[in-house]
Amino acid sequence: MRRFAVPLLLALALTPGAVSAHGEAPRAAHGGLMQEAQELWVELVVKGADVAVYVVDQDRKPVPAAQISGTATVLAGGQSYKVELSAAGGEGVQGRLPAPVTGNVVATVALKVVGKAVSARFAGKA
Repeated sequence: MRRFAVPLLLALALTPGAVSAHGEAPRAAHGGLMQEAQELWVELVVKGADVAVYVVDQDRKPVPAAQISGTATVLAGGQSYKVELSAAGGEGVQGRLPAPVTGNVVATVALKVVGKAVSARFAGKA
């Protein structure tokens, strides 16, 4: 049994886990879902019909909304909705769904952040 312990521990140590090269996900400052995307962290918040997306850089500093644009595709209640996201001042970009969402959300966010394409997928209570 002992001869398997070292290779097993080595394999576990080399297996990628939930922690990325940039460390643990930052705390969701707005109560949403966090996802790492192309060296940035993206937070998705869906409350009722409102969709908001916030981006923080590698140093955990917010990216200004003026430097973010894109869309969110939200699947809720068997319906798929595509929402244009625009700066509303402050840190995040926002959009509005045609109907309020309750429960779990599955979403894909496609953004341009400082001219760089960034995408992230989310699933859960946002």
